[in-house]
Parts: sequence; structure tokens; C-alpha cells
Amino acid sequence: METIPSFETLAEKFLGTGFPPHLSGAVSLAELPPDTQGFVLRVLDLMKRSKYCLTEFNPVLLRWLSVTIPGILPGAWGGRIPPITASARHRKLDDYLAGQDFGPNKGQNIFVDMGCGFPPLTTADTAGRFPGWKIYGVDRSFADYVVYDTRGNYACFSREGEFLYFQPSMDLAVRARYSDPRGTKNRFNQLFTDLLPLLRNINIRTSETVEKDGNKLIHHHILDFETRNLRFIKSDIMDLKPMAAKVFRCMNVFVYFTRDIKKKVLGQIKNHLKNKGLAIIGTNSFGIQSRYAVYKKESNGLFLREFAFSLDNLGHISLMPWFTVHGNDPEAILLAKLSHTIRSHACFWAQFSRHLDQLMESHGFCKRKPDGFLHFPNQEMLPNDFLEKNGLVWREMEEKGYTKGTIDVLSKAGYEAWINSAGDIAIQPPVGALS
Repeated sequence: METIPSFETLAEKFLGTGFPPHLSGAVSLAELPPDTQGFVLRVLDLMKRSKYCLTEFNPVLLRWLSVTIPGILPGAWGGRIPPITASARHRKLDDYLAGQDFGPNKGQNIFVDMGCGFPPLTTADTAGRFPGWKIYGVDRSFADYVVYDTRGNYACFSREGEFLYFQPSMDLAVRARYSDPRGTKNRFNQLFTDLLPLLRNINIRTSETVEKDGNKLIHHHILDFETRNLRFIKSDIMDLKPMAAKVFRCMNVFVYFTRDIKKKVLGQIKNHLKNKGLAIIGTNSFGIQSRYAVYKKESNGLFLREFAFSLDNLGHISLMPWFTVHGNDPEAILLAKLSHTIRSHACFWAQFSRHLDQLMESHGFCKRKPDGFLHFPNQEMLPNDFLEKNGLVWREMEEKGYTKGTIDVLSKAGYEAWINSAGDIAIQPPVGALS
């Protein structure tokens, strides 16, 4: 049997220098599922391409690799893509669209949000932002039943009553309670069994809610999100009827496709767009660390207009720049190449890193100690606190001009770069970079 090297050995091989004692042992590679082991290798490869330094490694990143990733890759859910989402996650993308000139409006504009997931919070946000548009949330599977427990954690079930997916609350104590997947599944299966007989209109396609002992079961929950300008369609992209859309958004979906499938799906998206329509395809996490490509429909095809990413992808505790499900992901590799260019500008990167360290320390994130590594407080930060403080740090980085500074570095390196209408860093990609 082939011996799996330690994570520390691989990290040093890819990134150089020695792994510090306070971070050693956090990732036991041999104990991780095979798909997570492959994920970790892709992370290290992207880091090397990005000129990421081992001294940027930190406990948040290591916990993400060892605890979070094994539970959110498709292998943890029977090959399904977990519908992880949050309200306001695509606010900046809505800002981007609000800054576009779509020309004369002949009839009602159509917006398609492909892979909207459940709950379809981002699609609902967009419908509220653009009340004059017709918004369609499309997904290959909407749960027929959703069970909420007394703490607000929920599990999704199919029409046949099959357990599909579990989403814990943002509370760390609650998440720890549900760290046992088998026990969690059994508990929610029992709740589903107890609540199902209470439904009265099970054969009618209408939303119905029943409760018992503070636990709740909702049948056809997706209908509760529909509004005057928002409808949902259960369909795979390849089976979707032509939509004549002005905008087609597909976030956190393409990352799960191989290159060949991406090409086929892009061809299908082209068929759903009106002439001059836009396709926005990319990934982010809770509205942070975005990377996305914008395509424009012309009479003779679908053409790449820009590739954009948010400034926080360059941070020490960034996670999403390394998120890939397949090797040689072109968007992730392009971001890594751009990051390498930025980190190679010695003067700019030294100033950027120094100021980022100061902000993270002042906001209670962590402190860089004499050993050169980041050290975090012993008490783990709550997810909501993390997102709030992260937002403060990066708003201050932007206010200090680091977005513009990044544009200047890329421009001097030969890229056509600008700040787009979402406030993100955008470039005209080199020919073939995302083919």
C-alpha cells in the first residue's frame, strides 16, 4: 500500500520553509476521504502558482481543509452539490448589473439564476433589487420537504422521503452538536417520520407547514419564496426551455464541472440569452472572495468580456481562491497567475501585507509573532463575527487604495485592468486563458 505523506511534508515541498510547531498536526491527510486528499493537493498547487507563502498559513485555513471541506464536497452528499447559500451573497453582482447599460427596454427583462439552490436567498435578493425584471430561479432539484428543528437547523428531503442535505446554523456550539453526520441524519429522519402524518394536503402542490414540539415540517417550501416577479423552475440546464434572458447567472456551479462539460453548458447558456445579453459565471463564499467571468452574447457567439475578482482573494485567511473540484480549473488558475503577478511586486506586496497584518490585529483576528507566522486567539470566532470583522478589514483596505494599487500593478505587468461596476478588480483575459 502506498504511504500517504504528511500534510506538513507536502506543504513544505510546494511552498518551502519549515512548518511551525503551533500549526503542525492540524491536517491528518491519511485520515481524510480520497476526494478531500485530492482537494488538498489542488490547494497546494494553486498556492504555489500564486506565490503564496507558507507564513500565510493559519488555523482558519487548516480547519477549513480538515473539517469543513470533507463535509461540503459532493462525495459527502452522494454526489450531489450541497446548496450552501446566504442572503446578500450576490449583492455586488447585483451592483454590477445595476451599473450596466442594457439599451432600450423592449418588453420585460428576464434574469435567470441557474443553480439557485435552497433556500433561494440570492435569487430572492435579486428579485427585490430589480422589481421591474422577471426573475427565474432554476435548479435541478428542489427539496419537496424541509424539516427545521427547534434551533433553526434544517434538513431537506425528497418527494420519496429520502434525506438529501443538512444545514446547521451559524452557531459554533450547535455545529459541534451536529458534527456526527450519521447521528444527525438519524435524528432528522425521525423528526420527518413524526411530522409527515400531520400534513393534510400532501397531494396538492401548495405550501403547507406543520409543527410539533417546536420542530417544523414544510411541504413545497420553495413556493413560499415566489413573488410577483419571481418564479422557480425545476430543471437541468441542458433541459431548460429557451428563456430569451438578458442576464444568465450561474454561481458556485461551474466549479463542479469538468472542462468538457463547461464548454457544453456555455453553449447551452448562449441559447438562452438575447443578443447583447450577459452571462455571469463564477464562485464566492457568503458574498466574499469572489471570482467570476462575464460573457456577452453577440450575433456570432458568446464572447468573454472580463474576468473579475474581489480584493479579499489576496488575503492571508482567504479560502475561496483555492476552491476547486477538478484539476486544472481555468478560472482558479488564472486567479493564481494574477495573484503571482501581484505578490511578485515586492514594494506593493510588502506594503499590502504589512497593512493587512495591522488591520487583522486591530480587529482581533490574529497577530503575526516573531516566528513570522499568524497566531490566533485561543477562542474560536463565531462565523457571523468572522464575516463582520472580515468586512471591516477589507473595506479599510479598499479605502486605503489597495484596489487601485492592484490595478496599477497588473497594468504595469501588461494587463488591461480596471475597477468594474461591482468595485472588483477586472481584466481582459489573455486569449485562451479561460477557453
